[in-house]
Amino acid sequence: MSLIPSLEHIPAFHAVMTQGSLSAAARTLGLAQPTVRRHVEALEAELETQLFTRAANGLTPTEMAEALFPMALSVLEEAAALGRMAQGAKDRLEGVVRLTASRVVATHVLPPVLAEIRRGAPDLRFELAATDRPENLARRAADIAIRFTEPKQFALRAQRLPDVEVGLFTAPDGPTPRTLEGLADVPFIADDREGLILPQLEAAGLPRLSNVVLRCDDPMAQIAHLQAGLGVGVCQVRLAHRLGLKRVLPDLSYTMPAWLVVHEDQARLKRIRHVFDALRTALPTWM
Repeated sequence: MSLIPSLEHIPAFHAVMTQGSLSAAARTLGLAQPTVRRHVEALEAELETQLFTRAANGLTPTEMAEALFPMALSVLEEAAALGRMAQGAKDRLEGVVRLTASRVVATHVLPPVLAEIRRGAPDLRFELAATDRPENLARRAADIAIRFTEPKQFALRAQRLPDVEVGLFTAPDGPTPRTLEGLADVPFIADDREGLILPQLEAAGLPRLSNVVLRCDDPMAQIAHLQAGLGVGVCQVRLAHRLGLKRVLPDLSYTMPAWLVVHEDQARLKRIRHVFDALRTALPTWM
């Protein structure tokens, strides 16, 4: 029996792995649950291995399933990239461009930028992966990425953007400490398990903050609580000004390096090159 699996079974395997059950995978794929089960069982038969153990509470991936999952994801990403490339002709300004950016950038920076790009190129369409997890451009998980860490992968073209200034902010009627020492006791919003914000502030010379009223690793939630007046927290300076937040201790700031990244093969396509160039021009005004 051949161990080369049919590509039509891989989406079902991927959906069960990510959704955790046949019923949730079926809803994601728009298929009937028995159909998803047949695809999974057919893949197991083709690979001559068990991918899931069946229990009353659903399916549990086996060690083999966990090992195969990254490869299945890579196959689906390459297939999606193939479809995008076929959909948009090389020398025409039309088709799909897939972007990936942090949730903050995707929500607060890209909407006006993409709207302006599409006004000038109405045949473009966008897919947007709003995630704080770096997407693998080398495997074509996206065409263009906006990143705050320097890309190291081979065959990627990276354009350094101006550094993004970050400061401390609160709501317009929030607390306004006048000194570093005064900041120590005001209500403060920090991250949780990532444990990045407080050590960075202390390394910059701030006193240990003793009144952390919210710990949350989701930057979108942090910003929402800043706007609600819960306390003082960290935010990108340009974004905070657009949101009407009040800056606290304006002399205290740090910068994040930023890059605009594209795979060199994708950059040869007119639609992707056009969007890359437009982002390179527009992003410094918004970030």
